[in-house]
Amino acid sequence: MTRPHHAPIRELHVSPEAAGALLAQAARLRAWTLDDRQAGELALLTNGGLAPLRGYMTQADHQAVRDGAVSPWPVPLALPVDGALACDVQPGDDIALRDAGGAVLAILSVTDKWGDPVLLGGKVKGLGRPSGGARPNALRALFRDRGAERVLAIQPDRSDQIEAASDLSKRLDALLLVQPFPGVAVRVPDGAVLAPLPVAPPPGSQGVLWRGMVAGNHGATHLVLADPAARRFYRTHQDRISVRLAEDGRNL
Repeated sequence: MTRPHHAPIRELHVSPEAAGALLAQAARLRAWTLDDRQAGELALLTNGGLAPLRGYMTQADHQAVRDGAVSPWPVPLALPVDGALACDVQPGDDIALRDAGGAVLAILSVTDKWGDPVLLGGKVKGLGRPSGGARPNALRALFRDRGAERVLAIQPDRSDQIEAASDLSKRLDALLLVQPFPGVAVRVPDGAVLAPLPVAPPPGSQGVLWRGMVAGNHGATHLVLADPAARRFYRTHQDRISVRLAEDGRNL
């Protein structure tokens, strides 16, 4: 029987054939150039790292999460835009999402537009399936092949947190998954899996839930949190998330 953290999750990438047609269409669309954070969020969105989201939130869903409603994804996510695009784009439009080099990464079908600054919501179609072993489904397949019943994730803020997490993984008989954020350099112990994340979590308590959701989508069963306040907050919400708190990770 396939364990839940080994099973594939939904990605938002279209087939190569569909991507070719959408790229031709993109040349006629309005376009938005993503900043570094937006590009990182889009990468996680399209590869399944932010599942079950299938795009940027609608205005209603975005506001509900901001108001504290229980939601399948507990962190607000919309695409902020400005300039001419913010003035011209309307619900029902498709826009091309580009990286800083001009490559089209995805098509956003806009369903909602609101706020000042302007936020957009709508479903996303990813056009370029990224390579590499850090994709959630690639990691899940790896953990399945290794027969890993427990996967302990750490998203280190400092490099010196890794040794304590490695010791904890051994006590839990778990495979260690190291997910550093941009700008955090780490040395990974033998047998651990390195899977850098393209963007850091949002600040505050919502970022704590983000960590758990993202870790779970990448195949983790347990999560290390170094900050005591973060552990207390996560503990009260972890029933909403498939990833359990590693309770004795207190000396990180």
